[in-house]
Amino acid sequence: MGLDVYVGSLTRYYLGNWETIVQQAGREQGLQVQVMRPSQPKRSLLTRFFDRFRGAGGSGPEAALRDVMRWRTTLGKISGVGESFEWNESPEYEYFTDKPAWDCYGALLLWACYQQLPKAKRASGIGEWSSDPAYQTIRSIPKHPYVHLLEDTEFWFPVDFPRPFSATNIHGQTVAIGSSVRLIQELESLNVATWGATDEVIDDWRAEGADYGAPLEKSARFGFAIFYELAKLSVQHRLPMKLDY
Repeated sequence: MGLDVYVGSLTRYYLGNWETIVQQAGREQGLQVQVMRPSQPKRSLLTRFFDRFRGAGGSGPEAALRDVMRWRTTLGKISGVGESFEWNESPEYEYFTDKPAWDCYGALLLWACYQQLPKAKRASGIGEWSSDPAYQTIRSIPKHPYVHLLEDTEFWFPVDFPRPFSATNIHGQTVAIGSSVRLIQELESLNVATWGATDEVIDDWRAEGADYGAPLEKSARFGFAIFYELAKLSVQHRLPMKLDY
């Protein structure tokens, strides 16, 4: 199961009206690429009955948009931001995506942890980063500086709020919600504290990529470049940012 990062309207995302980088490359080469994702939990008969009663039944763009807008209202209440918790939800608006894969995403997370714990023993490979002692130590600190990056965040919205929070998504699953505004700030701080790379250098990292099994820093740089540039697009275009796996 691979990992992509998507920036675009959630209506477009849930309708499947977008392509991963691999799908785009396959289409350009005349190949069909099938993406397998975990199936969503089925709703109970009672839930579906009340959905129809409330006028929330059906499928297609209108139903998807209605579900997303209802969720946006819920997120505003949970976050305390209220009606200011908003974003561009135009289903036809352009989208952006790239593929850091799990290894480069994990390398980025570990790189942030090692920045905070410079004396920590660094992993020789990515492996299961969640079992890394430095990762576990940083996660146990309530006010560490990379909360929007490291707290198992799945969605980032172009809304400014201090800490990620948990919410039930439109499929009934609990997910962590972060701010792409704060994510940019965290990534900029990480860059200043470690690499001091210019935007041109970061663009080069993304273009160069990183093969599976590449050294930790090279993988972290590639993961950083993807997250940093997509987070900036999220804020610039007022679009949600989401992990896709």
